[in-house]
Amino acid sequence: MENQLVTQLNTAQQSIYSRSNIRRAYLDFDDTDIAGINLSDKDIIVIRNDGTNQKYDKQLVCSAYQVYTGRLKDFFAYLGPNYRGPSIWRNNAYIMFKGWHYNHKLGYLTQSAQIQRAWADKFIHISDRTKLVQLLQSDQTDLGHLVAPDGFHEINDAIDFDAPEPEPDVEASSLQKLQASPYCSCGSFQKQLNNLSEFQAEIEGYKPWCIHLTWMQRYRQLLVKRGEVRSQCRGQVAEHAVAWWYAPPEGKSDEGRFVVLYTKQGSMASLKSWRTYKPKEVFTQKHVWDLFDNMLDNGFVPFPGTSLPQLKNAWKTTPKNT
Repeated sequence: MENQLVTQLNTAQQSIYSRSNIRRAYLDFDDTDIAGINLSDKDIIVIRNDGTNQKYDKQLVCSAYQVYTGRLKDFFAYLGPNYRGPSIWRNNAYIMFKGWHYNHKLGYLTQSAQIQRAWADKFIHISDRTKLVQLLQSDQTDLGHLVAPDGFHEINDAIDFDAPEPEPDVEASSLQKLQASPYCSCGSFQKQLNNLSEFQAEIEGYKPWCIHLTWMQRYRQLLVKRGEVRSQCRGQVAEHAVAWWYAPPEGKSDEGRFVVLYTKQGSMASLKSWRTYKPKEVFTQKHVWDLFDNMLDNGFVPFPGTSLPQLKNAWKTTPKNT
């Protein structure tokens, strides 16, 4: 077979039509023995070292890329010290921590975790976005990312008083500017943002996205649902309550352990009034989002067990054979 000219893929095409994404779209795809990847209008042409080639639907691979880029990581993946969620910075943006404390049993001893604890309440004092991102994402720190799920809300430094007055439906105030597009400082999002025209040439109407924005979106939904359930409680005191604990994995290949106790006698009920939820089942970090949804859907308000003083020793008395 004659040699085929392999197309030089641009940044977006390399990201989308990678071996990994073809394998995600086609589970039986053999990602070895590849000489090159070519593109036609509708297909990806994988050229093998023996000169043969195979065609794969571009649209399926594009879909696989978007699903993977926007996948939901586990609940603890982006929590800071003491189960701390994203912290407000300024301009409608948040500090999203990496879950170093929960990666493994000794995660809290890592350098990044220790720096997180030292800086958790100090980021607000940094006003320069570039310097903030450098601190968060340097090779020495790797603390997390800056995310703005609703876009940045910034105050203009200068006002042109000689400019024509804007139409009322164009801008509510000349002092404020709303950039409505979601933003994340992570490498994946920035690559999409900086090469947006290339991505849109492959996927019509494409908008940058990432796993951090997906997680943030899901976390906010959880907080809203929790607030709604609690607001319906008499005096906002939760009679139906859940207390939870999480033990990180022993090693990188292991899974953590998530334990749930529940009561119908109020969150301040004594230990003897609490029961283990499904004691014969083993829950890990992979179950947490769904467990929280189930709790709230049934009117139970979740609390970290460490926040309830009467349960401080409950982890020790919870059955360990589950």
